[in-house]
Amino acid sequence: MQHHPSRARQRFFLVLSCALLLSPLSALAQQQPKPAAPATVPTPSNAPAAKPATAAAPPAAEIFANAVRAAGGADLIRSQKSQTLKGTLEMPGQGLKGTIVTRSNDPDQLLIETDIPGFGKILQGVRGTVGWSVDPLRGPSIMDKDELARTVRDLAIDKTIDPAKDCDSVVVDGEATFAGTKCWKVTLTCDGIRSTRYYAQDKHHMVGQSTTVKSALGEFEVTTTFSDFGTFDGRTIPKKTTNSMMGQEQVMTITEASFAPIEPSVFALPAEIQALTQGGAGTSKGAAPKATPKDASKDAPKSAPKGSTQGTP
Repeated sequence: MQHHPSRARQRFFLVLSCALLLSPLSALAQQQPKPAAPATVPTPSNAPAAKPATAAAPPAAEIFANAVRAAGGADLIRSQKSQTLKGTLEMPGQGLKGTIVTRSNDPDQLLIETDIPGFGKILQGVRGTVGWSVDPLRGPSIMDKDELARTVRDLAIDKTIDPAKDCDSVVVDGEATFAGTKCWKVTLTCDGIRSTRYYAQDKHHMVGQSTTVKSALGEFEVTTTFSDFGTFDGRTIPKKTTNSMMGQEQVMTITEASFAPIEPSVFALPAEIQALTQGGAGTSKGAAPKATPKDASKDAPKSAPKGSTQGTP
């Protein structure tokens, strides 16, 4: 499991993909992009194939607990209040490749910085009560309150440890195969948003997720694949994340990961966002994080997910 919200990644992918689809051809002429796909939701090549359950599925609480232990343990995750990830971002279909850095402080600070030659720099962040983004095409914009609430909720460490926290329903659908891996399929409905997760039966990591995200262009299904797991400072995370949407594919590859404390000033609102918020009214509940202990016990979540059930909805 990652202390970096998959929902924020999906929203970032949506912002980037829409910007590229709407971008003038002259801005990307040197990159020779492929024609934009129709505004439909195709079936990605890694789309999950559901299978009838052949064995009794474990309860959701057990699936989540196993994933937490595989990641390094709940105590270790709770101790890592900050996270910095550095790597590359590539959109093969558009011929684009750049760098990406994501930083986060629990519970409500996030900054994603991407630099793509031929397109420019894209920023996305959360600071307390303000969620925002800045890209070369649309300029500065503010996240709506519902999206902000969902992003902050998924950014919290407690949500990383217990994905079902405060959700309306959690259903274990049985077995499924995702990207060639035999998984347990779990469907969550939180704040009216339905998402499906796929947890490997052998190594217990979450290897896939499918959810619907909203944008100015409508609603789109985003399928995310997590792979190439590696360990940094005792924490096991996927080094490769692949998002698929609207016939587009985005690949993020992590080359560096750190859980050292990050000063809250890193998440200060850019001047153009301050102007939109009438002086930067965003406040933050988070204080400067403490250093990560070298030794931390590896335990399971202490509470079972709310509304956990088994079987087909």
